[in-house]
Amino acid sequence: MWVWCCPILLVGMCVLIAVAKSYGRRRRSYYAKLAQKRPELIAGRSPRLQVLQPAVALSTAFRDTFLLRVGDFLEATSLQGLREEVLAVSAHKVRSYVPTHKKGGTVSYEQIHQLCPACLAFYHSEDVRRFVSAVVGEKVGPAGDHDQSAESILYYDEAGDHIHWHFDHNFYQGRQFTALINVVNRSADGRLSASTLVYRNSQGEDVEVDTAENTFVIFEGSKVLHRATPIQEGDLRIMLSMTFNTAPRISAIGELQRRIKDTAFFGLRVLWR
Repeated sequence: MWVWCCPILLVGMCVLIAVAKSYGRRRRSYYAKLAQKRPELIAGRSPRLQVLQPAVALSTAFRDTFLLRVGDFLEATSLQGLREEVLAVSAHKVRSYVPTHKKGGTVSYEQIHQLCPACLAFYHSEDVRRFVSAVVGEKVGPAGDHDQSAESILYYDEAGDHIHWHFDHNFYQGRQFTALINVVNRSADGRLSASTLVYRNSQGEDVEVDTAENTFVIFEGSKVLHRATPIQEGDLRIMLSMTFNTAPRISAIGELQRRIKDTAFFGLRVLWR
């Protein structure tokens, strides 16, 4: 029997490998086309920042804590443009639940290209990139076009949505920084939602970060233990989450690990994206 089975298994494996390679080539071609079209998608949509350059004291503070919060980051019209988009595409989010870790909804970088030009323009804004670079003390750029979480929209819109204590693992070869712009954060009565960003400082103390609407937060997630506490019934919190890298290179093993991590946000389909 094994005489017959072995050749059949070998042929089956060869077919699967060929299909995977063909699919991979199609996806790479698709991402290349997205990148080529991006300048057209974001043309004329650059955000207007109220804070163009961080003070020296802010950059110094970041080096001490690896986290910085900036309030009133965008002009009102730019914030409103982001708000309109994230509310309009809420139906496209993928909801996920990982027991003891996270619960919430996410719109991926690929979907942002298709549906959210203002959000895409924010991530690729030269002003935003210069600001982040000045804060962290190194030149940064966007993550890879294939990275579904390079930029994503995070929705906490059902009671109990949260993410538990974690580090943001860096699968790239340089340093990686997470940036959040809080677009919507409100309760049913118009106050802030019950969800808060909390990080643990070097003294082991839990510190709550003010994440009112229009707050921009930058942190080196691989060095900052953090969480988002659960929202309550009637709350709504929506953020743009972005990663900036000093080097966009990633190894084959790192890419596989990154995809496995992203299944918590986008489901098993990202293993083949």
